[in-house]
Amino acid sequence: MSIYRKIIITAIVFPMTMNNLNGIIEKIDKHINEKDQIREQALKSSRDIIIRCRKAIQCLHNDKIKEAENFIKQSSAKLANLYELTKPHPDLFHAGFVENAAQEFVEAHCLHNIMDGEDLPDPDSIQTTYSSYLLGLCDVVGELRRGALDFILEGEPEKANEYLKYMDDIYGAIMSFDYPSALVPIKRKQDMVRGLIEKTRGELAVASCGRRIEERTSEFRGLLDKINGEKKTKKKKKESVDIDVDKVW
Repeated sequence: MSIYRKIIITAIVFPMTMNNLNGIIEKIDKHINEKDQIREQALKSSRDIIIRCRKAIQCLHNDKIKEAENFIKQSSAKLANLYELTKPHPDLFHAGFVENAAQEFVEAHCLHNIMDGEDLPDPDSIQTTYSSYLLGLCDVVGELRRGALDFILEGEPEKANEYLKYMDDIYGAIMSFDYPSALVPIKRKQDMVRGLIEKTRGELAVASCGRRIEERTSEFRGLLDKINGEKKTKKKKKESVDIDVDKVW
């Protein structure tokens, strides 16, 4: 049998079955294109949330509480929209940039409540994932250190010690988590928090020693001034007595 006849017979027995190939490819391309648009939108939203939260943190350190609250409120609404946008696509939701935005939001919100003397926000009430809340709480320690150093420079060691206590409390809480990084990547942040606390405690100790030295120096200076004053008084009395003797002569 010739090769040509074999081809004809094969085509008759096994008819073409790929007529729907173009339709399948078009459907897949449409789906990926839509997901790419959602991804670009989600990335932009994520960056916007991070920028607003950082502005909120800066405002908190500059005592611009109302401005900080506005940024936090805007970020909350944007984060809710970001979750709604990406949750139908788990690969985008868990890509990392959504989690980063949520962590930044948690950091700003928790710092605001601490500085305002309020309880920490509950993760369910601010609608964040538990992992992003936990990691964002770790990042608050860095901002508390910044606040403590500001108080040290301003000569308010009591407030600095108060912030150090907050840092210790957070550290004690996060150290109760010992899970694989695949579940909660917290080990690196635990190490970071411990290092920040050790540095802050050391700097606070140095500042306290400096303050005590300054106080003792001030006391010593006052004592010297008192002694010098007494010497001047005695000298004046002696001169007065000498003058009286001269007048007699």
